Amino acid sequence: MNLLRFAFDNLTRRPARTTLTLSAIALGIAAIVALTAIAWGFEASWQKANDARGTDLIVTKLASENTMPSPFVAEKVRPDLLKLPHVQEVVGLLSEMLTVSYDAPPMFVFGWQFDSYLWDHLQLIDGRWPQSPDDAVIVIGTLAAELLQKKTGDTIEIEGVALPVAGIFQSSALVENGALILPLLQVQQLTDKPGKVNVLNLQLDASATTTDVAHIKAQVRATLPGFVAITSGELVSQNAVVRISKAMSNATILIASLVGALVVFNTMLMSISERTREIGVLLALGWHPRTVIKLIISESAMLTLAGGIIGILLGILLTIGLEHIELMRGKIDGLFSPPFLLAVLGLSIILGILGGLYPAIKAARTHPSQALRQE
Repeated sequence: MNLLRFAFDNLTRRPARTTLTLSAIALGIAAIVALTAIAWGFEASWQKANDARGTDLIVTKLASENTMPSPFVAEKVRPDLLKLPHVQEVVGLLSEMLTVSYDAPPMFVFGWQFDSYLWDHLQLIDGRWPQSPDDAVIVIGTLAAELLQKKTGDTIEIEGVALPVAGIFQSSALVENGALILPLLQVQQLTDKPGKVNVLNLQLDASATTTDVAHIKAQVRATLPGFVAITSGELVSQNAVVRISKAMSNATILIASLVGALVVFNTMLMSISERTREIGVLLALGWHPRTVIKLIISESAMLTLAGGIIGILLGILLTIGLEHIELMRGKIDGLFSPPFLLAVLGLSIILGILGGLYPAIKAARTHPSQALRQE
């Protein structure tokens, strides 16, 4: 009989134990996939939003690693930035997470400098854009309009002030689709942060090179103490939420790996204890100890391979489900990388091999005469 077929039959002979082991492995793999997809997706969503705006460098406070960088007075920094070579435009941005409806989750509210390049990548679906810095109106993303059940002409209350919805827009970035955007001056007034921004966006001219970007970074550090110029990727990677998410993902991978290996180890050890006589018969019939090791390892690898596949599917479904929870919609966009999913599947197989290694060696060392006497 084919060795793999023999291993498969051994697993199906004990359906309850096999199912429980598969479930434990699948849940661990699902947790790894879901948490990692969310962590990577959160980082990618914010980076995509910054890149879509056409921002080359972002200036923020050096020590700011909060979800939203700490606000600062823009005019203390902006004039010096405009003097730097290749800097074409310096645009302020103020972001807040605010409750805008009693029956809707908190939403991102962005204050963008009026008539700046930040607005250029948005596509107006309905209504109009703000007409001036003093235009106290809101434009909302298509997802925000759906969540709030608002349309052009309706009003939204922010910080106790009712503001009309002037238009609805579409963005290539999920974070912006689920957000509300106002002229910067309006958000500064609503949040009582006059003249303050979270970040200053720098757009460089077309002739700027990588060397020029590095030079600007160095100049900002040298001439503006307490501030740093970084790329959107660097800003997102140092974000506290992203770092916590990645730490949780790494911890989950470690814990799930240890638990998975122990579950397989226990299952295979119990299996060979129950099959001592059977293994003794195989050895008495001429099976080489290496063949017995291959049999046990094949069984454990099959278990974890199946558990890994089921876990990956569960993890994807779990992530999609989390994306559609009202509190999370418009804030996360799970990222499933094929190389990562293959790596997770490879990890599950490795767990099977490691978990089954000792039981396999123990089975191969069974003496046929002693095994055959066991009831």
